[in-house]
Amino acid sequence: MVESQKILVINPNSSERISGQIRDAVAAVDPRVEVVTSIGGPPAIESDDDVAAAVAPMIETAEDSPAAAYVVACFSDPGLEFLRATTDVPVFGIAESAIHTAIALGDKVGIISSVADSLPRHERYWSQLGVADRVVADIPLGLGVLELDTPAAYEAALAAGRDLLAAGADVIVLGCTGMTHMESRLQEELGMPVIDPCRAAVSAARRALEEAR
Repeated sequence: MVESQKILVINPNSSERISGQIRDAVAAVDPRVEVVTSIGGPPAIESDDDVAAAVAPMIETAEDSPAAAYVVACFSDPGLEFLRATTDVPVFGIAESAIHTAIALGDKVGIISSVADSLPRHERYWSQLGVADRVVADIPLGLGVLELDTPAAYEAALAAGRDLLAAGADVIVLGCTGMTHMESRLQEELGMPVIDPCRAAVSAARRALEEAR
C-alpha cells in the first residue's frame, strides 16, 4: 500500500552524486520526500540522445517504486508525458514546474543552463508550454552536469545571472539539477528571485497532494 502523501523524486541520470544534491535541495522543502536514482539512465543528461536514453529506465524506476506523486528531476523533463499517461497519480517535471513558478513571480525569465546543446531543446519546450515569450535569454555555462559543483562553476553562473539581469530578466531559473546548491547564494548576490527547479516541483507536488486530501 502506498503512503498517501509519499512523493518520489526520480533522478533520471545514474549519478548518485547528483541524487545527493537533489536530496539536499528538496529536504528543505519537505524532509519526507524520497529521492531515487535511475540506475539504468545515462551518467548525465545533456544531449537529445541522453534524453531519449533516460526515458525507459526512468519509467521502470517509477514502476518499481509506487508513490502518491512523482517528480522527474531532470531539466529536460524526459518521459514526463509518458509517465503521466501510465499512472493515475500526479507527475511533475522540474522544468515545467520551475518555469510556471518563475512566471508567477516575474514578467521576464532568464535561464542558466549547463551546455549549449540543451538550448534548442529548451526553446522547443517553452513553445510547447506556451511561455516562450516570457523567456528573455537562456545562457549556457559550457559545463556538464557533473562539472557544476566547483567555485569556478558558481562564478560562471553568477556572471550569467548578471547578464540575464542586464537583458531584462526579473527572475532566474536554474536549468540543471547540478546547480541546486547555488540557489540561495545567487539570489542573495543578484538581489532577485532564483528558482531551483527541484524545489519548485516538490512544492507543486506537495500542494497537489494536500489539495486532494
